[in-house]
Amino acid sequence: MKNKKNCTLAFDRGLVHVVLKLLLPLLLMGGAANSMAHDSSSHLDSLHFINDSSHAFVADILINNPQAPWQKAPYRSLNLGFTESVVWLKFEIPAHEEASEKLFEIANHKISDIELFVASLSQDQKTSEKQWQIMRQFKVGDGVPISERVYPHRNFVFPIETSASEPRLILVRIQNKSPMKLPLNIWSEREFQSHDVDRMLFQGIYFGSVLIMALYNLCIFFFVKDKSYAAYVLFIVLFAAIVAVDKGLAAQYLWPNNTGIDFQVYEVLVAFGAASSALFTIYFLSLKEHSPNLTKWFYGLIGLWLTIGLVAIIRPSIWLLAVEMVVLIPGGTALFLAGVISWRKGVAAAPYYVISWAVVILGVLVYAAYLLGLLAVTVVTEYILQVSNMIEAALLSLGLAYRIKVLDEEKRSAHALTQAKSDFLATMSHEIRTPMNGILGMAQLLKDTKLNQQQDGYLSTILGSGQTLLTVLNDILDYSKIEAGKLKVESISYNIRRLVDETAGVFAVKATERNLYYNTFLSPHVPIKIDGDPTRVRQILTNFLSNAFKFTESGRVTIQVLRELNENQLRFEVHDTGIGIPEEKLGSVFQEFTQADSSTTRQYGGTGLGLPISRRLVEIMGGDIGVRSTINEGSVFWFTLPIVNEVPFDRVNNENLAKDIKNSRFLLISPERQFGGQVADYSHLWGFEFIYKDSIHQAISDLDNEAPFDFIIVDQYSEDFSYEVISHDLIGAIWAKDAKLILTMRPGSDRMAFSQLKPEPWIEEYPVSITRIQLRFLGEQGFSFSNAREKEVSDYSGMRILLVEDNPVNAKVASAFIAKLGIEPKVVDSGEEALELVCHEKREFDLVFMDCEMPGIDGYTATRHIRDFEILNTLPPLQICALSAHAMDSHRDKCLDAGMNDFLTKPLVFNQLKNKIDEAYKLCNKAS
Repeated sequence: MKNKKNCTLAFDRGLVHVVLKLLLPLLLMGGAANSMAHDSSSHLDSLHFINDSSHAFVADILINNPQAPWQKAPYRSLNLGFTESVVWLKFEIPAHEEASEKLFEIANHKISDIELFVASLSQDQKTSEKQWQIMRQFKVGDGVPISERVYPHRNFVFPIETSASEPRLILVRIQNKSPMKLPLNIWSEREFQSHDVDRMLFQGIYFGSVLIMALYNLCIFFFVKDKSYAAYVLFIVLFAAIVAVDKGLAAQYLWPNNTGIDFQVYEVLVAFGAASSALFTIYFLSLKEHSPNLTKWFYGLIGLWLTIGLVAIIRPSIWLLAVEMVVLIPGGTALFLAGVISWRKGVAAAPYYVISWAVVILGVLVYAAYLLGLLAVTVVTEYILQVSNMIEAALLSLGLAYRIKVLDEEKRSAHALTQAKSDFLATMSHEIRTPMNGILGMAQLLKDTKLNQQQDGYLSTILGSGQTLLTVLNDILDYSKIEAGKLKVESISYNIRRLVDETAGVFAVKATERNLYYNTFLSPHVPIKIDGDPTRVRQILTNFLSNAFKFTESGRVTIQVLRELNENQLRFEVHDTGIGIPEEKLGSVFQEFTQADSSTTRQYGGTGLGLPISRRLVEIMGGDIGVRSTINEGSVFWFTLPIVNEVPFDRVNNENLAKDIKNSRFLLISPERQFGGQVADYSHLWGFEFIYKDSIHQAISDLDNEAPFDFIIVDQYSEDFSYEVISHDLIGAIWAKDAKLILTMRPGSDRMAFSQLKPEPWIEEYPVSITRIQLRFLGEQGFSFSNAREKEVSDYSGMRILLVEDNPVNAKVASAFIAKLGIEPKVVDSGEEALELVCHEKREFDLVFMDCEMPGIDGYTATRHIRDFEILNTLPPLQICALSAHAMDSHRDKCLDAGMNDFLTKPLVFNQLKNKIDEAYKLCNKAS
């Protein structure tokens, strides 16, 4: 009710402004009309005309021919619409008391050809009767530059000398390809100048008001970035340009020496102006949200108008203008009906649109009827277009302001709703993560105990189900961040090759369980490092792989990473041979809570959030995402990332490359052509000699006289792969004696027998890391790597750790994790006890794990007290790491603001906890 009241008040105030704004120009128009009627009444009452469709008459025949088919004009001006006929006009100017000069005006600047004859009475020598004799003749048209006309004006003005003793006969021949509207006036010079000033004053008010509204709304567009404002400015500017051309102002002030282009410019502007009106309607009424089908129809209408405009640019013609006038009627009606439909649907600004559009449609329809010759020449028909445009522009400006106000209120309400939803999800996540910490933590600890095969299987199921539930929770939280506009990505330098290999390795066991061929293929042009967010890239790749394995029962799943050199970006592709996606469903797979087939949700599970979240992440990181698929054949999900601050892979250790690398010889035995192609690409990069064979026996058969190889890779997928064949047949070949043997095998394959081979071969598990093979190859050549350092084994047993946790189960899980590192933590269950130990008893700790949500003194308050105590006693800051079941960034920030150093999310993961302890251990050693 409040919104409706505000709308009514704004609308009433708007009408007052419109009335005041239009009062002055309407009075000016009324004065101009009175002047026109007064000056013309005594001269044009005798107006006659002939509609010469055969083009047979000439002035000499008509001037003294009483049989000529003259018709009395019903008005002092004529309007015959579109006609191919020649129109003849005739009227007399009676004798005046004294000779003077009058100005005869045809107030239409768009006339193709005009011939005007001024005749006086003279006595015929043969008949001794007085006859009309042509004493002066003018010929002009809209193609004649204004400066070359007898009277330099946008309209056609002719000086006529009157006589004190005899009348003058005016005979006018007119031919026009534009509408034959002929507003006729006879003025004295003073009257003409005065009336022209009145007309220009009205035009100045009109164009000034349009310019002010255009600039005002353009400024608003730059501030609010709402496309409806830009479309509105485009519309009113084009409309004003149409009026400027229609009234001859453009010809007089913009192209006075090329007036012939008026007709073409007018056709083009009408088409583009109509197109802009449809575009404005789409944005102003928010048709994409409220009436998507109607939006498609309007885009088709825009296409039609743009086509007409392009045709007008190339080939303007009279029939095209007639088409425009005809199309305006249903097009304008459709826009009006769209407003009515939107009004009924409750669109906020629709009432303004309907009323304003009703005004402009009325004006356009009246003016179109005027151009078609259906209405007489009057001050109303001549100026109706401009008046309706001013009323419409004022109302739409008010409507835009009201629309933005309503949209802002809706945005605020939506933001509040989204915030409430995010808070609810965060709370639910916290409540679920707390018991999940106990379930997963205890399951991880139980996994380290001695179990039989059946127990281990049951426990793996518990852990797998728990991780699935955790994934669902994380997806929901990410989605809530997207809705709240809080999803962020970081930019750090990371090893993209290692990330792909590690992410792919997570699914290796699943591939073996399903008996799927699973491998990664990285182009040698993929850099070793780029800047970006490795966590989010891993999340996207994991989502793609998870889907691939979820929907693939047999065949293969592969990862391919390429460099698109032309666009300087990486392209990640996950290929599978799964169930595929129907073509009509491809457009919806990246939508929230959607799967291509609703039955797959029941069969395969999932929230339908993984892909939409991936899409949003890719967009934030500046890439693209997509899918192609064939039903029952498989799918390819892909995304791209820009390459920022790369460290090229081909330059690693470049300064250490020795000449003997160029002389190295590689043999790959594998039935996988793609694998062979990948190794071949790397051979081009490093320059070693490479040979590829499908099987061991083919290699033995074909390479009898070959020189020795330095490295031989044998793929387990080769049909004759076995210990016996390798140990007896392959190693027995002369060219294989001194080669370093590399076996690529599936996880879980029996490799005990191969350890008996001397020298013992390298084992590379699927998915094969070409980067790791590359590094082994270089290491074999004797190169040392600066980053290949022996990891020091840390002794944490002397560390002093305080665990503050009020939940007994969570405390048990965390203390057990800490105990695995040889540390006996001090465990308390409240903030008060933590403060007692640290501040009152002044016990020294190397690290505190602080739960955030506790009754009484919570973790945030306890941390602030500890920081105040340290400042007061000039003590070094204690390392405090938050433990929280809240996973939102806002809670992490809250912990850091309270003075904590780091943050761990429950359920706890042992490796993450170990990393925090390791960081504290290094700080302690550095301080000591």
